[in-house]
Amino acid sequence: MQYTIPLKVLVRESGRLFLFFLVGTVLITSLQELSLKGLLIKFITLSTLFISYFAINIVLFSFFDKRRKYPGERISRKTFAIGYPLTLIVFTLQHTLLLYLHNTGIFVQKSLPGTGVEPLNGWQLAIFISYANFVMYTFIFLIHNFVIDQYEKNRIQMELLQLKASNMETTNQLLQQQIKPHFLFNALNILKSLIRKDPKSAETYLLKLSDFLRVTITKNKSGTATIREELKICNDYMEMQKIRFGDALIYHVNLNEKDEFYNKKLPFFSIQPLLENAIKHNELTPENPLCITIETEGNSIIVQNNLQLKTKVEVSTGNGHSILKERYKLLTGDDVQIDQNDKAYSVSLKILDE
Repeated sequence: MQYTIPLKVLVRESGRLFLFFLVGTVLITSLQELSLKGLLIKFITLSTLFISYFAINIVLFSFFDKRRKYPGERISRKTFAIGYPLTLIVFTLQHTLLLYLHNTGIFVQKSLPGTGVEPLNGWQLAIFISYANFVMYTFIFLIHNFVIDQYEKNRIQMELLQLKASNMETTNQLLQQQIKPHFLFNALNILKSLIRKDPKSAETYLLKLSDFLRVTITKNKSGTATIREELKICNDYMEMQKIRFGDALIYHVNLNEKDEFYNKKLPFFSIQPLLENAIKHNELTPENPLCITIETEGNSIIVQNNLQLKTKVEVSTGNGHSILKERYKLLTGDDVQIDQNDKAYSVSLKILDE
């Protein structure tokens, strides 16, 4: 895999550095007695020098970036090793040009100590050129290298976030797939019981089950659903259960909310397992009916039922509740809140953030 350095960012930062150098040059030359022609010549030569530095550095970074042998390979050392001598040549040519213009009288300035163009010779000139080029190129190189390092860190962080999101989506889909066999297993057991006891009710139940499965299997692929969609699933499910239990089961939805509330999101298929769990673990008789209510409290949906536990729980796959907890932990980072006392059992589902 090859990385692509942020050319646009490098060019933008180079432009800022150029302005920084330009302002510094203007401040220095303001202390020197230069003609308009002298100012123009100095501006052109220095602009050419800085732009050459930026261009050489960016081209070298890009060149070595395309030839990385492995993703984490560092290219800064190679860039500096070649960039420094190349910019040294450019700096030497520029300095030689200024000396020529100075000696021919085209560009004459009164220099302050340590500034401007001075007639250095021999080893003094070599040291001056090497040192000045080293300072300027190193500064530009470090800025460019910092920009690239930050870009790669941000890119790696984004890839990790995308990978985490993809992993969460995959895990959520797997957990959803576990819910459907769990529900279907219990539904078929109920249907089997109805066929023996009440064939006509079993036929109605089968039609309701068919409609319910069509909605739950084909309706949602995103892992979340609106509260309106979740309530529709619950209503369909409870109609099926009313066929089985009649007056032994009471179901109320107490949500006096505005329309926009019903467009908020919950994990798909999150309320129905709670209804199923309540029916599975409690006694249901016309004399002591099981009463299940759905209401809101703050930013949560509360599913509550009166507690009249069975002494023997009917057989099922038994993992619907734990799957719901895993999905909520995955999607929100929060746990499902469960409250229980001698008379009631309630589960609080936090509405997902937009």
